[in-house]
Amino acid sequence: MFSSRPVKIWIAGVLLIAIPVILFFDRLYALHFQHIQLHSTIETFGGITVCLISLMLYLESQASLNAQLIMLATGFAAMGILDISHAISKPGDSFIFLHSVGSLFGGFFFASVWFTHGRRMRNLFELRFIYFGFAILSASVGLRALLFPGDVPRILPLYDEGFTVIAVLINLTASFLFFLSMMKFYKIYRQSGAKRDLLFVYLSCLFGIAELIFPFSSPWNGMWWVWHLVRLTAFTATLVFVFRRYRRRLNEDGFGAGERGES
Repeated sequence: MFSSRPVKIWIAGVLLIAIPVILFFDRLYALHFQHIQLHSTIETFGGITVCLISLMLYLESQASLNAQLIMLATGFAAMGILDISHAISKPGDSFIFLHSVGSLFGGFFFASVWFTHGRRMRNLFELRFIYFGFAILSASVGLRALLFPGDVPRILPLYDEGFTVIAVLINLTASFLFFLSMMKFYKIYRQSGAKRDLLFVYLSCLFGIAELIFPFSSPWNGMWWVWHLVRLTAFTATLVFVFRRYRRRLNEDGFGAGERGES
């Protein structure tokens, strides 16, 4: 059943992020802290976390052929693969390109909830084709950007450390798609009251905020680290929830199988 309490907590959480960012924007923007190893660690952990989330959602979607779950699993897979590629790339155009494309892929698959909610895939082949097809596509984009960084579109201006209009538009589009998906997940949550739907409301909101902060940052300044931490928080919270849910289902299946064996 729908409860307004989690929504109030969600609003409070958003304000908890937004108010300090607005109040300390000048100082955060002026702060410069370049630490490639720390950045790589955060992005690698985030990428691996997202891939684990993707795998658990994929396994769950196989049992029910749930179209919404497989699209979310695919979005997580694309984001995870491209985030790991971003983590091991050298600073430069490909470095920003890989993050931006990963976010755009994620936003696209999240926003697909408007068309996939309540639908089922026709068969396992179609489900696997979508999931592994986009996973391979993401891996090929990441590998090409790493091996041939000169082929990546120019994302950073030549003489300063800002972002080009292309980079800003990509991330703002991703932000719009995440916020669009948040609206649908909130509508679904009002109907179902399910914790998982509420989680995706939170998640879409955090991703949307992170991508919205991106245009107001520059590489290695304080705002740059803020949106990294927002994304990392979203990834970690989701992994904990999905893992607990998956473990609970395994325990229930095992308990049911034990009962059938005893009978």
